[in-house]
Amino acid sequence: MRYEFGKNWSEFIQKNFSEERIKIAQDCLLNFLKLGDLRDRTFLDIGCGSGIHSLAAYRAGAKRIVSFDYDPDSVNTTRKVRELTGSPNNWEVLQGSVLDRSFVDKLDRADIVYSWGVLHHTGNMWEAVRNAASVMNEDGVYYIALYTKDIFIHSTPDFWLAVKRKYNRGSALTRKCIEWGYALKILWPELRAGRNPFAFIQNYDQSRGMSFWTDVKDWVGGWPMEFAGIAETKEFCSKKLVLELLNICAGEANTEYLFRRKGARNYWDDVIAKETAEHLQPPFVHRRGHAWFARLERHIEECDTAEYPRRSRLMLYEDGVPMGFAHAPHAQIESHGGSRYSHWNDHILFSTTNNSDPNSNGRRYSFRASML
Repeated sequence: MRYEFGKNWSEFIQKNFSEERIKIAQDCLLNFLKLGDLRDRTFLDIGCGSGIHSLAAYRAGAKRIVSFDYDPDSVNTTRKVRELTGSPNNWEVLQGSVLDRSFVDKLDRADIVYSWGVLHHTGNMWEAVRNAASVMNEDGVYYIALYTKDIFIHSTPDFWLAVKRKYNRGSALTRKCIEWGYALKILWPELRAGRNPFAFIQNYDQSRGMSFWTDVKDWVGGWPMEFAGIAETKEFCSKKLVLELLNICAGEANTEYLFRRKGARNYWDDVIAKETAEHLQPPFVHRRGHAWFARLERHIEECDTAEYPRRSRLMLYEDGVPMGFAHAPHAQIESHGGSRYSHWNDHILFSTTNNSDPNSNGRRYSFRASML
């Protein structure tokens, strides 16, 4: 049993391909990498799907792009996108599996290895994460996004795995009912707040240039499927693959990670040099549950507010390692912890990675104000 990912991506390109979406995809890619462009860099897109992010890399000036996917329909769709772009000589599209070590070993090493929302659909996620990392240059970066266990508040990974099995075994009517059920679950907060749900769907392309209904089908249908906790992903990549975490963005279904090899020097050193790390000074005041209060010693204008709940660009660190959930609802910081935090007005409300007491766990907490 396997979801037809490629057909979904083919439909996405047929219905949604536009310059606006390409530009949004390009901006999202560069923003997380903290780069102005990809000139003089090679880009490997593992699980290229629709091909739109390979195209984004091409538009950003990448020296060479290699895209590959296991699904023949995804390969054909990416080739179509390449043809629509004029079939550039520096962009190659291949069919292959990240689990096929002989295929992976033949690939040229890349400056940027990119795999967004793919490796957890292979049937052997951690082997896929390992193989994908192996094609990164010594001074390159590894940009992946994995479905996380840590976002579930009212449901569980097992619940969604059952939904996916039912969807893939179901009739066309069963599939449509599951799609609408999930869509209403997403749109309910908009309806409850008196906002127009159609505006939410219309503006969904701001999320990496994607389409609301494409993502709905991908979520309820995506099989095979595994989930990766943030802490276990950090540990696996640090201990098993000897990688250093540079950037992380959590809070959505996929958590985005950016790694490089430990001890490597690359452009990221210039990124962090622009914003000196500032230490949070204990003692920290316990609020409720897992939440702790730390007052900032200087005013940072771009903080989260009720009107702009994701405005802050502050990145919180624990012992020099980026933590995960920025912009977290305060009630979730209190109830679930697990590195959730919020930069609000002149303070940070935060939880530690293992929900220990930050006053006595022996760890140091710091932040940079423009890393997100």
